[in-house]
Amino acid sequence: MMTTSFDKNMSAVAFAEAGEHDTARQILGENAAKQHGKSPAPAAKKKPYLKTIIFGTISLSAYYMLFTNEKLVTEIFTMGGWRWVYPVGAAFFFSFIHGAFASNLLSTLGLEAKK
Repeated sequence: MMTTSFDKNMSAVAFAEAGEHDTARQILGENAAKQHGKSPAPAAKKKPYLKTIIFGTISLSAYYMLFTNEKLVTEIFTMGGWRWVYPVGAAFFFSFIHGAFASNLLSTLGLEAKK
């Protein structure tokens, strides 16, 4: 009976799982000696503190200006005609700024989506 490379690899895996790392290396031959040691840990991501502060400040300022000038905003946004661009643009602006702030805040807190 001839031993295939698959059989050889599976035998090495079985010994490695049993804690017999030297035996697994002997079964694999020279390639195992080159891979000795642990793999490097993934680099830690920097937390986006500055972006969180910037987008949070812009978001708070925009909401403050919107609510303190409520009457003016209502008059301008309800003029009709081509001025439909104002409320749509404002919606896009608030959506982008608030979304960027929320995303950076969650990253700063260490909450990341599963990949």
